[in-house]
Amino acid sequence: MRKIIGMTLLLLVCAVTAARAEGSVDSNARYRYMIKGVVTDEEGQPLPGASVKIVGTTFGAGTNTDGEFTLRVEDTKRRTLRVSFMGYEPAEVEATPDERPAALAIRLKSASNSLNEVVVTGSFVEKPLKDVPVLTRVISQKDIQALNPMSIETLLQYEIPGLQIGYNSMSQLPEITYMGMGGEYILFLIDGERVSGEGADHNVDFTRFNVDDIERVEIIKGSQSTIYGSNALGGVINIITKNADRPFSGSLSARYAGDNGQKYTASTGTKQGKFSSYTSLTWRQKDTYTIGDDEGKSTVTVTPGEGESETVADPASTTVYGYNIWDFSQRLGYTCNEKLSTDLKGTFYHNKRDVRAGHNYQDFFVDYTLSGKVKYLPSENQQLTVSYIFDNYKKDKEYFRTGRVSTDYRNRTQTPRVDYTGTFGDHTVSAGFEGNLEYLKHYFMKDTSSVSAQTYSLYLQEDWRITEELNVVAGVRADYHKKYHLHVTPKLSVLYRFCDHVTLRAGYSQGFRSPSLKELYQEYDMGGLGFMMLYGNPDLKPETSHQYSLSAEFTKGGFNMSVSATHNRFKNKITLLSLDDGTNDSRYENAEEAKTTGVETILRYRWNFGLTLTGSYAYTKDYEEVDGLNTSSVRPHTATFNAMFSRKFKDIGVNCSINGQWACAHDRYSIDSETGAYRVVSYDPRTMCSLNAGVSLPRGVSLNFGVDNLFNYKDKAADSSLQFPQKGISYVGTVTVNFADMFKL
Repeated sequence: MRKIIGMTLLLLVCAVTAARAEGSVDSNARYRYMIKGVVTDEEGQPLPGASVKIVGTTFGAGTNTDGEFTLRVEDTKRRTLRVSFMGYEPAEVEATPDERPAALAIRLKSASNSLNEVVVTGSFVEKPLKDVPVLTRVISQKDIQALNPMSIETLLQYEIPGLQIGYNSMSQLPEITYMGMGGEYILFLIDGERVSGEGADHNVDFTRFNVDDIERVEIIKGSQSTIYGSNALGGVINIITKNADRPFSGSLSARYAGDNGQKYTASTGTKQGKFSSYTSLTWRQKDTYTIGDDEGKSTVTVTPGEGESETVADPASTTVYGYNIWDFSQRLGYTCNEKLSTDLKGTFYHNKRDVRAGHNYQDFFVDYTLSGKVKYLPSENQQLTVSYIFDNYKKDKEYFRTGRVSTDYRNRTQTPRVDYTGTFGDHTVSAGFEGNLEYLKHYFMKDTSSVSAQTYSLYLQEDWRITEELNVVAGVRADYHKKYHLHVTPKLSVLYRFCDHVTLRAGYSQGFRSPSLKELYQEYDMGGLGFMMLYGNPDLKPETSHQYSLSAEFTKGGFNMSVSATHNRFKNKITLLSLDDGTNDSRYENAEEAKTTGVETILRYRWNFGLTLTGSYAYTKDYEEVDGLNTSSVRPHTATFNAMFSRKFKDIGVNCSINGQWACAHDRYSIDSETGAYRVVSYDPRTMCSLNAGVSLPRGVSLNFGVDNLFNYKDKAADSSLQFPQKGISYVGTVTVNFADMFKL
């Protein structure tokens, strides 16, 4: 493995050396032939930040404030340009380079729906959403701007039905459930790379994700991703971050919501010739608040014995602790020639958490990453990518009296990858290797000790376009774990275009998740008094799953409707169970088979005058049986809705949106910690809404006013395990200044 990492780093060094060699010659003399053009909308207004790429090469450019671009090449060979811009139909244009070329006039047509959004998560080839056989959902930059969320949890919950964000009372951090599956089954990626570190139990630290740095989010449902891992039994959420998209970009933004948080971001970027750079710095802060008894008591029904019941009040309070976070990101890119390009990225995250009541120390969460990528194009239809990422996440405690700083949690991962994609006629073949080297030091381990693990994976996938109507993606992934050895998981997805307006999709996939290091080796004294021990289990078996999916989609003009169904069956599902030995101790065990079934439907209609209506509904049947009782905390019915209006009147743009999420009432059984008897806990239905209205003025100034929790909904403290508790209404003001537009750059 060290040799592989060394080869990866060597390739990166070679690429940088090649870049320097390229810069040592007169670039304009070598690349004296040019392609120039102007990209506008249907009314002739320039589209700044449009992407222009030469097909089959690494060359590309972004348009300036006037929609202009320039590309330099070595010869006069006729080229194909692919031009794209958010909210518009992509276009391909033929062009012949010249020393003094005439400017091309390229007009993009407004998209009637979002199905031409390009996705990359299913494969490394950019592909329109409408042509992807694997069930995929996209949250675009326009969706993010319409919601203007403070956090990634808010964004996901408003956009994805069937997703719940709960609150872990021990770590005081959010945790996710999607279509009945917890955070350990959801694989979060940033630009296709795995994320280290744990926030709440089995969940990533969601505060690592800076919303201001997100370009879009791509979501694959279930374990259908051959490329990114069979351990994603519940799905893959790939967060695509921003990059330089103009010759010069620079902006400042401020978001203020009083004690509900504030955020300030400065970013700058350039994309000139072969070089690109994008820098982002964000400071965000949120206050601590408490949901107490005065904001509502939870009523439960306790069942001490058969035929007996009583109704009692369940007084509780939940404190949500605030934070003070700095985020920094730096990305550098260099196009060495038509066939070779490099990309380097570094990030830093520092979270100073508010002091928890009764503690004599303060928590600091810190993460830094360094990644490099080399892309080589052997031919116009082939691509080879070599990448490596180092991700170091830790949790420190600073003690007030002594000033001593201790690190009782550290998760360090190294991920080298080699990926190849080639298109041969109607066949697109993808193959690759991934290594995952993990080191974990955890306070859940005996004496806060450390453990490590290594996993290596090979994958092969073929995307076969059999006819214009039929597309099949078949893949197989082989994962080798040092403890559990080799495991092979096949995947199959089929797209059939029944007619011009109807598309059918079907899929089958196997999943494989080896136990985490914590599930294997933890030995933790909960509370430190010996009252309750939590044990890992070195004898755990890996979890496996079988997923079946089926969907139908109807599209005509601005109307789009889809209905999809998924069914997952798990074997050897890992869960924390009581030892049943007269103590309160628990240990991770392989439970009996489990299953989840989900149905999701989405309707969207877009009018030409700028109004878009979207509604989605999800049904999740999740049954966790204990002693014949359902203990699942998953609400079966959830829905989201959105109404968005966006229109430009000459130099002034206006936008207004209302977003909502609804979850049904729910009853579940749980064990009373004092009596040991089962009780039925009843949760009320929940509706959350937000309103945002904004205006973009000439010279790059944008103003936005919003209302979060529009109807002043207040959660009950005892309900926090199902939903991240909200304390009521808040008002949000946002100001953004775009210096590229202000100074016409």
